[in-house]
Amino acid sequence: MKFYLDEHIHLTVASLLQARGMDCLTTRDAGNLGFSDEAQLAFATSQERAIFTFNHKDFLQLAHTWHEMGRAHTGIILSKELAIPDLIRRLHRFITQYPTRDLTNGVIWLPSIPRDF
Repeated sequence: MKFYLDEHIHLTVASLLQARGMDCLTTRDAGNLGFSDEAQLAFATSQERAIFTFNHKDFLQLAHTWHEMGRAHTGIILSKELAIPDLIRRLHRFITQYPTRDLTNGVIWLPSIPRDF
């Protein structure tokens, strides 16, 4: 599973995920800072990456619009803003449990992790 991190996701998240062997690209590294949400989703799709974002309002609307237009995307993973260690744990667990999951046209909320994890 390959990820594209929206520009609101702290760069430390990408570094920590990459250190765990996960394939992720940031908007900064792609040279896409300041691009519209639709351009970000289009880029992620062109790179066959699921986009990870805190911007649930706009990306839920984009997913709906693209669906209505018959336009495919490679997945949207949503999360509320969390502390970096919690985000890393949740993403790592999600990827570990679903390493080959096809997220095509999917919109997924990052699952929570039980307190004892």
